[in-house]
Amino acid sequence: MTVSTNFQAALLALASTAILSLVDNFVEPVSREAGLWQFHVFRTLFAIPLLLIFAKVSGAAWWPANIRTLALRSALVAVGLFIYFGTLAVLPVAQAGAGVFTAPIWVMLFSALLFKTRVSALQAIAIPCGFIGALILLQIDPANLTTLSVLPVAAGAFYGLGMLMTRHRCAEESAVALSMGVFVVIGVAAAVLLIVFTLWPMSGDAPGFAARGWVAPSARFIALTAVQGVGAVIAVTLIAQAYRIGLPAYVAVFEYSFLVFACFWAFLLRGDTVGPSALIGIAIIIASGAMLSLFGSKEARA
Repeated sequence: MTVSTNFQAALLALASTAILSLVDNFVEPVSREAGLWQFHVFRTLFAIPLLLIFAKVSGAAWWPANIRTLALRSALVAVGLFIYFGTLAVLPVAQAGAGVFTAPIWVMLFSALLFKTRVSALQAIAIPCGFIGALILLQIDPANLTTLSVLPVAAGAFYGLGMLMTRHRCAEESAVALSMGVFVVIGVAAAVLLIVFTLWPMSGDAPGFAARGWVAPSARFIALTAVQGVGAVIAVTLIAQAYRIGLPAYVAVFEYSFLVFACFWAFLLRGDTVGPSALIGIAIIIASGAMLSLFGSKEARA
């Protein structure tokens, strides 16, 4: 493992979070057109052909070298994402997001416990610091935490374990195959949930985004989902490649940059500004990534 490879992985992770934080702005308008599971089904229908075309043009393999390990990795990532999306129906976005951003901490812990990877003192400092910065940026109020707030933490654990498998069990897979696996699992599971909520709709008030059944797709829904799908394909492929070539505990901390880019896009697209506490959180996240990049390179050379 070379220093330059880790640096390349960090750049891929940053590019992934920049793209994903941009296209996630399309999810809110999509929620006014149809439900979450219909969105995932249509996004998968857009994603699979795009990945096949990219595989054909680039010469990358799209069929897995080991279908069992790829299926397990895809399922772990999908479970983490489904828990996250499911908690959006019952928890504030900030709490759900904070739980998912425990993933780098889980990556560090699982690296040491399951794969016997040495975690440096620098990583042990940078990763929790990045999480603290994320909590400050998300402005979590401890008074609003409930037992349900633990669920997004489980989402972070599943996602983190899936990312670890990318390096330790699926390194022989192409980034295209890794992305294909995630989209297929999410698409199939979403199709099942869409059928369930369509045949047995929830009683009472109008169902929310995560409990809505089939809705006749509008042209706006299709266009928004297509744009989001293209961005998601690129972002998921980039982060898969980052974890393939880089040390997971090193790459993970750069996923905190998602929040920094989200603030940037919110300002650029809607003119939203951030307060002093959010700026402190951003500074901590940037500092943790910079510390890992600068001093981590020296440590690796040593």
